[in-house]
This record gives sequence, structure tokens and C-alpha cells, in this order.
Amino acid sequence: MKRRPRLAGELLVVLGLLVVYDWVASQSRATPASAYAHGRAMLGLTPFHLELRADHWLAGVGWLQDPSSYYYDLAHINVTMVALLVCWWWRSEVYRQARNALVLVNVIGIVVFFLYPVAPPRLLPDAGFIDIVSNSGTWGAGNGAVQHPNEYGSMPSLHTAWAVWVALTVMAMTRRTRWRALGWAHVVLTVVVVTITGNHYLIDVVAGAATAVAAWQFSQRLPRVRPGRHEAARTMVES
Repeated sequence: MKRRPRLAGELLVVLGLLVVYDWVASQSRATPASAYAHGRAMLGLTPFHLELRADHWLAGVGWLQDPSSYYYDLAHINVTMVALLVCWWWRSEVYRQARNALVLVNVIGIVVFFLYPVAPPRLLPDAGFIDIVSNSGTWGAGNGAVQHPNEYGSMPSLHTAWAVWVALTVMAMTRRTRWRALGWAHVVLTVVVVTITGNHYLIDVVAGAATAVAAWQFSQRLPRVRPGRHEAARTMVES
């Protein structure tokens, strides 16, 4: 039989992270001045105003604005949860490492959000950004009037971190080129979307990717459950 962790326990881990995340988000919303100051500092680290240029470019492409906003809103959680569920069901020997890495990614994100809240580019006052997400009316349209759970959690980009985690998990689950290519295509599309919608600075994206890689590397050092005979055989067939 497959040695899967109990689903109830896994759901409790996710629920616990959500509760802590909501609490940290509520604390960061209490200090918007520091979040705006940190956001301006992040913006100053990017040469040639690339985030602003990307935002203005998207503002001129009307048909792409809603799809970009919806991808930002929905793809990161849905793609990540599907990858996690598939890994739990199909490759239980990989699942524990993947789950540990994802938990660590979120723990790092929560700590940084608490210690260093950063407002995203689109919410910076007088920075020249066009708030395309807010104008779209999608779920991610949180602004000064509508509180959004990630309102001051721009650094690191968890959208990017989760996307890189998905790609690394797919790489660990299968050697098939088409699935691996889809995993990395999700990373590329996520990076483009979070940048052109004004939700993240480029340094957020780099930090998010680095967080995912570091968490994955650390999880590899933890003890792993040895696969059963049928799982080992499937790995040999795929290789």
C-alpha cells in the first residue's frame, strides 16, 4: 500500500498556516506608512522603471487586462493545490519533501510579511501606476477601500515562490518533458503576470524564487520515507 500521510492531518497544517497568515496580514495592515515606505525602497532598486513600464504597457492592451487579473487571482492557489494533491495521491515518496518545502516557503513569507511589510507597486500613492487589478473588479482588487489579505505582503512574491515550487515538484514527480515544460511555463507566466499587473516588484520575484529553491533544498536534507516496491518500480519505468 502507498504510504500516504493522513489527509486530515495535512488539511490541519494548511488551516493552521491560513490562520497565522490572516493574523500577520491584519497586523501589517495596521502600519501602512511603513509598508508604503518599504515599497518605494523596493521600487528604487529596479533600473529603468521596468515595473512602471510594464504596468503602462498592460494598461494599453485592454483585452489582456482581465485575463491577467484572473490569472493572478486564481492560478497560484489552484495550480499549487492540484500539484500537491496529485503528488499526495500518485507519488507519496515525493509528497513529504514537497509538502515540507511548501510549508517552509509560507513560513518564510509570513515572517518577512510581519517584519517587513511592503505595499505592492499598484498601491503606492503618487507612483504613477495604473491599478489594473482594482479596475478589473476581480477578487484581487483590494485597495485602500477594500481590504485584501495580501495588501502589504509583496516581499517575497509568494505567487512566484509557489509557481517555482510547482515546477520543482513536477520535476521530482516525473521525467516526462511535456509535464516539466508545463510546470516551468507556469513559472514564466506567473512572473510576467505579477509584474505587468503591478502586484510585485522584480526584486519580489527574485526573492520568491530564491525562497522556493532554498526551501526545496532544505527539505531534501530532512529524513525521507523510503518508497514501496510498486513506487520504486514506477520510478524505474519512467526513467
